[in-house]
Amino acid sequence: MATAEDLKRLRSNPTDKVLLINFWATWRGPCVTEMPDIETTYRMFRQRDFDLVTVAANYPDEQEGVLKVLQQQHAFSRNLLFASDDTYAMQAAFEPTWEGGVAFTMVIAPGGRLLYQKQGKWDILEVRRVILAHLENQTYVGHPAHRAVFR
Repeated sequence: MATAEDLKRLRSNPTDKVLLINFWATWRGPCVTEMPDIETTYRMFRQRDFDLVTVAANYPDEQEGVLKVLQQQHAFSRNLLFASDDTYAMQAAFEPTWEGGVAFTMVIAPGGRLLYQKQGKWDILEVRRVILAHLENQTYVGHPAHRAVFR
């Protein structure tokens, strides 16, 4: 369960990782169908300075239904659920400019700098490009300079 304070902290991204945050709801079909792409993105980049948090914009008493959808989708990233019935207050705590609809997706740099924001349908390839462009590459084992050593 995520409080308004938890969401404010999440938005500030006090980590050293690029953070993908996706707000979704069980009652919104497109949100559920996007979940496999989100989880695949997490699997692609999780060995690097990257993290994913999904946040269900459902009411707290819908926790069982949220968990069921997450299990059906084989989601294994961290998922939060609003701890209040006042969904608009929860959304405003995270991002005051958010107009209230879901899906709502952001990519945030360490320290809270916004890299990408989209309400509604979004392009997973565009999101992956943003993430990749902001990951540190010099020490990453998959960096092209390291590939020459293994030839």
